Amino acid sequence: MGSSDVRLVPARPEHVDFWMVLRSEPGARRFVDTEDDSREQLLKRIAEAGTWGDTRAKGFRWFVEYDGRLIGTVSARDISRTHGRAQLGYMLSDAYHGRGLGTRAVGMMLEQLFTLPFLQRLWLTTLAENLASQSVARKLGFTQEGTMRGHCMFLGQRRDQQLWGLLRPEWEARRRG
Repeated sequence: MGSSDVRLVPARPEHVDFWMVLRSEPGARRFVDTEDDSREQLLKRIAEAGTWGDTRAKGFRWFVEYDGRLIGTVSARDISRTHGRAQLGYMLSDAYHGRGLGTRAVGMMLEQLFTLPFLQRLWLTTLAENLASQSVARKLGFTQEGTMRGHCMFLGQRRDQQLWGLLRPEWEARRRG
């Protein structure tokens, strides 16, 4: 199977209902605090997502389509042109976990993002217990740069978060390799 069956589509308001369902799935709730986001807040986040080509965009969001149906979302936020970096996020519907689709979707986002000439670094965080997300990061060439101890509150408990980074030369070397 090529990646032709996985597509990234720019976020649109009509994606919000799928996003609400996605965020309520057990897999999502295990690692992401999805409690407080109302439909209105998610619509606002979709509206604030930059349009590709907008040189002032602070972030981008795509929805992941597989065989014509929505199965997840990927995003780049806190884009800094000064520092040449952006933070990634990704979430896939439980039914599609473990099939390499998340890795393909995030890989497609990396391809897109690294066409931005200023971009030198991508980073992301994972909860220490989120092995699937760490696996995606590792497969795409991210390096675990450290653990931020007690860095966030999640479901009423203080949790460790891992920090992962990928530099442009590492990405380019992998693509050549």
